[in-house]
Amino acid sequence: MTEYKMVSYWVSGMENDTPEEIYEDEGFTLIAGYYNHKHSYENEKSLGVHWYGTYPNSHGILSPCVIPEKARNAILTGLLQQAILDKDKEKIASLNKAIQFFID
Repeated sequence: MTEYKMVSYWVSGMENDTPEEIYEDEGFTLIAGYYNHKHSYENEKSLGVHWYGTYPNSHGILSPCVIPEKARNAILTGLLQQAILDKDKEKIASLNKAIQFFID
């Protein structure tokens, strides 16, 4: 993952201390990890989105948007289908890993 200074509500990734980039297309970047809204101590598995590591931001700190569950599922399903059609093994593996993260 490219290193960015990220808002602290994104507390960890699927397997490490930072959210993991699972998909990138011309700057559009999806991340998966645990999100703790306003430090409520209720970490939730979340899919987030940002662009080029610069937007959206607040005071120069990257603040990825959280995608709601139904939209998350539709996005991941559609991207996986496209990766399969494109025979892009790297994206297939990354998207499968993220889908499994949300299932478990």
